[in-house]
Amino acid sequence: MFTIRIEDILEAARPIIKERDLPFIMSAYNSLETQLTKEYLAKQLEIAKSAVTEIGLGGKALTSIFLLPLYQEQKIADDTLIQEYGQKVYDIIHGFVRVQKIDTSKSKFHSENFIRLILTQAHDVRVILILLAEKLYELRHIEQHTPLEKDNLCDEIASLYAPLAHRLGLYQIKTEMEEMSMKYLHNDIYKTIAKKLAEKKTERNKYIESFIDPIKRELDKRDISYDIKGRPKSIFSIWNKLKKSNTEFENIYDLFAIRIIIDTDYEQEKNECWNIYSIVSDIYRPNPKRLRDWISTPKPSGYESLHTTVLGPENKWVEVQIRTKRMDEIAEKGHAAHWKYKEGTRAEGELNWLASVRQILESDSKTELEEDKNSRMELYTNEIFVFTPKGDLCKLRTQSTVLDFAYEIHSNIGNSCSAGKVNNKVVSIKHVLQNGDKVEILTSKQQTPKRDWLSFVQTSKARQYIKKYLRDIQYQNVEIGKEILIRKLQNIKVKFGDDAIHKILKHCGFKHATQLYIAASENKLDFAKIKTLFADTLKPDINKKPITIDTQEFQEKLTFKKNILNETENILIIDDFIDSIDYKLAKCCNPIKGDDIFGFVSVGGGIKIHRFTCPNAHNMIEKYPYRILKAQWTHTVRTHEFHVGIRIIGADEISIVSNITQMLSDDLKIRIRHFNISSRDGNFEGLLSLIITDSALLSKILDKIMSIKGVYSAERYDSYQ
Repeated sequence: MFTIRIEDILEAARPIIKERDLPFIMSAYNSLETQLTKEYLAKQLEIAKSAVTEIGLGGKALTSIFLLPLYQEQKIADDTLIQEYGQKVYDIIHGFVRVQKIDTSKSKFHSENFIRLILTQAHDVRVILILLAEKLYELRHIEQHTPLEKDNLCDEIASLYAPLAHRLGLYQIKTEMEEMSMKYLHNDIYKTIAKKLAEKKTERNKYIESFIDPIKRELDKRDISYDIKGRPKSIFSIWNKLKKSNTEFENIYDLFAIRIIIDTDYEQEKNECWNIYSIVSDIYRPNPKRLRDWISTPKPSGYESLHTTVLGPENKWVEVQIRTKRMDEIAEKGHAAHWKYKEGTRAEGELNWLASVRQILESDSKTELEEDKNSRMELYTNEIFVFTPKGDLCKLRTQSTVLDFAYEIHSNIGNSCSAGKVNNKVVSIKHVLQNGDKVEILTSKQQTPKRDWLSFVQTSKARQYIKKYLRDIQYQNVEIGKEILIRKLQNIKVKFGDDAIHKILKHCGFKHATQLYIAASENKLDFAKIKTLFADTLKPDINKKPITIDTQEFQEKLTFKKNILNETENILIIDDFIDSIDYKLAKCCNPIKGDDIFGFVSVGGGIKIHRFTCPNAHNMIEKYPYRILKAQWTHTVRTHEFHVGIRIIGADEISIVSNITQMLSDDLKIRIRHFNISSRDGNFEGLLSLIITDSALLSKILDKIMSIKGVYSAERYDSYQ
């Protein structure tokens, strides 16, 4: 004879479930009772009771709980499940089975990522809630498990399911999970704290009585209906406090909290709670910094309470929690207590609550709620979670490939990645990964990164490593080619230098010296023709400058750009990888997004990005035109921060500097690196260094500064000045 009966569960669930769900619940229950053993039935009855009375689940969840063992034992097929019980029950059961397959053995090392993975695999929030009920059952029957199973179960519950219960406001379940897990995982610490609590119990109870006596007298005078008690904090929370504060048990003062629970009408709850706060704070001095008002703004989980910390007898700080009877039941039991205080719940309650649960679980995600009133969760749409062969969890962008995963592990693994094994099946490096995949990387010594890899990788890390490798190889070829060219020119008695390089570039049709060096490294240069080129050239022509640029043209920026850069060569795109191996921003002029820029190939390798207004630009263009690259900003550079300098000259008045800094930090939210000020003859000069995002913002800043009374001029300045 079972101690828990289906009739008792249905009676407890009566305010929640719809009449039309009852036949499905009973059908599922009868199928379980007739097809499987009594042990299965007893377990599912206990899980169902917790799901209803402690969590607050309704009809479809109950139906799913009774059908789960049948589905897992292959006693009911997918099509039968859908036809007889509907799509939503099928989705709940399928989601539950999918989540059960996740290897959570390393969840304590990546708990938040595992929680996210569970949420993405569940799809329906009821799967998460049924899981909580099942894990609670396993914890309450933990003695049935082996020592190793106990450790694994407690690890899993402490790292995954207790945090989920906390997030949902199921504080009784959360506390039970934390306490039981700690008892098995850290038994010595648990016993030590429990023993010390027991030793101080008499002293603690005496102090609590002396603390609450004056409060009780005042409440009795006012004829207020209340319950007041001192509650010791959980052993787990005390252990956490000891770890965080790095102190001894004897130095922890707040081992308990006083809870005042009043019985009042819903409409009067806020007023009455604040009235109690007023009474307590008249008796004991409160700490304003420790006031927590979750009555005016409840927690996402629905938790409502007014917390304060006051200075009690013997100058000890004491936490006081003030709430109504309704708030206390909801705080302790979560959603399961809501039904007692709501009307018309059968028509709208469960789905509305499931939607709010989904919101809570999605609170760290930017995805929007679905418009329909189902309970599907499309969580963390920009992320997927996959496993390494050892069971470690790895977070990647959606649409990430096997190659992205390889680079996430290590750049050398990515560079030599030739294929992958996903769920024990060999796939190509382009294979797109899915949530929960188990991925193994296959490498080859013959494999090297290819330029076309950039067309399908998704992560910035993979892209940056590939570009770095390709650039490194290019630089190696450049150096090899350069050495070859130097030797060849020495053999024909020609001095290696800009004049010679320019002549060869012009003859061969190359735009840049790097192209020439790479051709030399690949043995693509006809050195016989190069020898003839220099032999047939008159000496005066050799010493002639390769190109000159009219200074006036250079000063006119548009004309300068047209003459120098309007050619058919490829444009260097300055993207999100500003600090990559490809190029660096020149320190002499500090270009920022929006500036007109060009690239300059330096002698030591690498490309420096300069502004057209850089004081070194004229010299570079005139002497080394073959090193110039067209460059432009891409529209995707949004998040990079640039350093920029501003010179300000104005009247030396007391308030002018504070007005400038206030405008920058408060109005425009600009970060100031430093502000150097010097004053002379009634005027001041300020050199500002700021962190901004683009030239449009710089223009706005300059306009704002010029609008401040007393400022004579404000202009951009660079480090060379």
